[in-house]
Parts: sequence; C-alpha cells; structure tokens
Amino acid sequence: MSSDKSEKPKFEIPKVDLNSAIKAGVQKTNGLLAILESEKVQTSNIVSSRFRPLLNQAYTYAQRGVVLYEQRKYYGPQIIGGTAAVVGGLFGIRRGKIPGLFMGGLSGAGSYGFVYGIPSEE
Repeated sequence: MSSDKSEKPKFEIPKVDLNSAIKAGVQKTNGLLAILESEKVQTSNIVSSRFRPLLNQAYTYAQRGVVLYEQRKYYGPQIIGGTAAVVGGLFGIRRGKIPGLFMGGLSGAGSYGFVYGIPSEE
C-alpha cells in the first residue's frame, strides 16, 4: 500500500506552444475581418451607385419645386380662384350649395394665405 501512495498518477499535459496558438488565432481573426470589410465595401459601393443618380434627380426636382414655389405670387389669382372653385364645387356636389360656398370661401382664404402670406403685426 505504501508503494501505491508514493506513486503518483501520470497525467501528461499536452504541450502547446502558446505563441504559435496566438499567431494562428490572430491570423484567422485578421482573415475574417478582411473578408467582412471587403463585403462591406462592396455592398456600400453597390448601394451608393444605385442611390447617387436617384438623389441627383431628387435634388434637381427639388430645385424646380423651389423655383415654382417662389413664382407662386405671379399666379396668385389663378391659384386662389382655382382652389376655391374646385373645393367649392366638390363640396357643392357632395353636400349642397351652402356648404359648397362656405368651403370654397374657406379654401380660397387659405390659398390666399399660402400665396401671399399672412401679414404680421409689427
């Protein structure tokens, strides 16, 4: 029995070269990051190549809209009269003459405020 106590069980611990394991881990991680970055750049290029022309067209139309909005005072009577006639006509057909006249007048006043602005008290 004493001989059993003196003998220790022999477990072999595998020898691992820590430096080579770290280097392998770093290389694998760098490879993965490189793949992810190239995919991100490729996706970004595809998306930006699709959106850039659309944004340029939207910018052009927005500029045209601003120009037309600035010219609204030149066509004030037509805008006000047209708005009052269309809204009043639709309400007149749907609800009757009196509501049509009332809503036509309200929409004409609203479009007047839109075209010429509401005077400020200064």
